[in-house]
Amino acid sequence: MAHQSVLIRIPATVGNFAGAMNCAALALDASLNVKVTPRTDGHVGVRYFGANGERVPRDRSNLIVRAMEAALHLRGLEFTGADLEIYSSVPVAVGLGSSTASVLAGLMAADRLFRLGLDEKTLFDLAMIYERRCDNLRAAWAGGFAARVKDQPSPSYRRTVVPENFVLNVVVPDTPLAAGGKREVARDGCSSRDFQQRAAALAKFFARPGDNPGLDLDAPLPPTCEKSVPGLEEALQVHLPGLLSVFVCGSGPAVGILAQGDRAATARAVADCFARWGVATTAGEFRPTNAGAQDWNAVHAEITRPVPRALETSREPLETSNIITV
Repeated sequence: MAHQSVLIRIPATVGNFAGAMNCAALALDASLNVKVTPRTDGHVGVRYFGANGERVPRDRSNLIVRAMEAALHLRGLEFTGADLEIYSSVPVAVGLGSSTASVLAGLMAADRLFRLGLDEKTLFDLAMIYERRCDNLRAAWAGGFAARVKDQPSPSYRRTVVPENFVLNVVVPDTPLAAGGKREVARDGCSSRDFQQRAAALAKFFARPGDNPGLDLDAPLPPTCEKSVPGLEEALQVHLPGLLSVFVCGSGPAVGILAQGDRAATARAVADCFARWGVATTAGEFRPTNAGAQDWNAVHAEITRPVPRALETSREPLETSNIITV
């Protein structure tokens, strides 16, 4: 029997946007595109086309595969293998949401292929097993700018449409994945309320770009990068006219530039900080997308697929009490 495939598309995201740690993320028009074809022999095949391919596992440790397994296990079904063709313009492991995109892609592929009937809450519960960044998940799912709402007992995010002419410059230091190891994330007394206030200010900035809502980021919050890269600390101190924020994208080490002035000049200044330490960089421009995975994958063809073997005789969902709800 010929096995049908499904194609899933997920946007890149920038979490911890402009220093709003775990409170704000922006969806980008770069995307992870995955074609998934089920198998019945238990094997996994992965073909990857994109940057940093050496960082993408080709076996069952691949995040897309692990997310598919989690979705199937929730319904008491066994993962019986799959072939993945991955076409990506999202750099891997630099802070642009490649892990978020992979997790969502795996969950959505399993849902489409095996008709699991995952609702939005279940999808996010499962996603947070592998990706704890609520801001990235929300932005990737809905598109636009996701900002955490203040004074909510549980994480709640509000989406803001971003002007299509907005451009984010990103400088990525060329370092091995394991280089430098982890670093402590200093907050210097900043509370979650400080980060939420910044997220709210950024939402107003995007919602009313022509009204000059008074975005004031002159006093930057402490760096949030979890990776140690020579030149990064200096790069975060760059200051030029019109610059609103130089910040670490997600867990880094990519550096984002939010500016109303000469973004290219700031990008060069940031790159120079790394160059003084002998670290090469690549630079790029990204535009936002106000459509996320929910919209991009809303229409899909009917498919046939092999029926996976049940893990148990019962089809009741597995225990999920340890999952945090977004």
